Amino acid sequence: MKIRVLSKQVLAATVIVTGAVTVSCNSGQNREGGGIFDNISEAFSSEVTPETINKILQEKYPQSSDSAKADPLRDLNAQMHRVYAQNSTKPLWLEGRKFGKQATELIKAIEDLKWDGLDPETYGLSELKKAVAQKDASDEALASGELAFTASYLSAARDLTLGVLNPAEIDKEWHADNDSTLTAADDLAKAPKDISLQKYRPANPRYALMQKELQKWDKLRSDTTYQQSKTAIGNAASNVAISIMQKELASSASDTDMVKTYQYLNHLSKTGKIDEETIKVLRRSPDEYTKLLKINMERLRWLPNTMEGRYIWVSIPQTEIDYFKDGNNLFHNRSVVGAKITRTPTILKPMQNIVICPPWTLPLSIVGKEYGGRIPSYYEVYQGGKRVPNSAVNASNYRRFTVRQPAGPRAALGYVKFNLPNQWDIYLHDTPGRYVFANKNRYLSHGCVRVKDPKTLAALILEESNVGVDSIDVLISRNRTRQFPTPKIPVYITYTTVNADSALQKVIYLNDPYKKDSVILARLK
Repeated sequence: MKIRVLSKQVLAATVIVTGAVTVSCNSGQNREGGGIFDNISEAFSSEVTPETINKILQEKYPQSSDSAKADPLRDLNAQMHRVYAQNSTKPLWLEGRKFGKQATELIKAIEDLKWDGLDPETYGLSELKKAVAQKDASDEALASGELAFTASYLSAARDLTLGVLNPAEIDKEWHADNDSTLTAADDLAKAPKDISLQKYRPANPRYALMQKELQKWDKLRSDTTYQQSKTAIGNAASNVAISIMQKELASSASDTDMVKTYQYLNHLSKTGKIDEETIKVLRRSPDEYTKLLKINMERLRWLPNTMEGRYIWVSIPQTEIDYFKDGNNLFHNRSVVGAKITRTPTILKPMQNIVICPPWTLPLSIVGKEYGGRIPSYYEVYQGGKRVPNSAVNASNYRRFTVRQPAGPRAALGYVKFNLPNQWDIYLHDTPGRYVFANKNRYLSHGCVRVKDPKTLAALILEESNVGVDSIDVLISRNRTRQFPTPKIPVYITYTTVNADSALQKVIYLNDPYKKDSVILARLK
């Protein structure tokens, strides 16, 4: 009898404890239904289940039939599903019921996007901070926070790799394809310890310089002494001008050389004098420079985010050309680019060969518009591969003929042509009108890029083939056309209104000759 009584007491205690557990588990949970054993199970489980994550994933990031039509790399919903499908829909950022160290690191990485010219709030910065700070959150709230971190990471990686905007919608003359591979979804699915966004940023050294410039202008924005000097520059006092230059160049110098450096870095005439043109630039606010940097960092994100060790960089606004090899600048000189009505497009193509003493086949647009079908005697006319009299061509039939200028001292391409085959027929070449390189305004061509001292550039590129300037001069003296294959050196013909100097040490602020900046700025806001 005593044993039976004792068993009843134990049973009663068990029921009381179970009831307490039931009440405890139900408190704070907005769920209906479920049995007593379900509540006990939940009491001992601290993990947010894959089922809960999947439920919120389907609600917040649904996949629709339109997803198949969208660019898969830019479709965030598709990328979200890709990540969790590879990870069995398990949490990536949660450690039990709290967000771990990686979540904190991502918040810092998102905050630092301001140095990419991007707004951290676009990537849900406030939501991420709120998710980390919440206490006693429900499974659904934790799952929402989990997905917010993933979406933030994927969106930031996408925009750093491909750009925020689609260049095809912004600049019809931008033909430099970004063939970068966006690996963020696969990277994240592996649940890596390193969640840095750095690997998605352009490896272009100009990008890193622009990041530093953004930080510089941010500091100067809160420098009261500097801001007072900016206000006082209207009086054109030289000591005020020097004070501003010293701040912006981070230099303590006060001589003419510093003025020239300031003028060069702002694409002004290097007079060494504080003239009206220089004062106008000195009045620019940090915000104006910041806008320029944001615009051009976006342009750099439109290019592939990796770079070959050897490449040619043509700056259209700067009208200069550089040849880099293994981080060293082997050639820096002036160039001539397209006039404002025959603009040079942005292209990225590999060089394939160099032609010494090149003939020139005239584009039909030039034959029709500039000559009206009347072909000067120093050109040759062909039809079906056979030479015909120049008089056979007129304004109504010129499309039937090929007009060519033979190699020689008057040849429009000069003595050297750098071929990078493309559908726009844009290439680099010499010119018989070499006097134009002395001009400050060098927006003069029909679209191709004319290069000052092209023989030296050709010799540097053909160095491995033992073709030097002397060999080139011999061919020129004999007016002999000769084609030399080259390594497939990427040629960047770029439109960026912020560039680096030839040593890749300082940033140069340029003019906007084709008036393209305002379109990008309006879309980035």
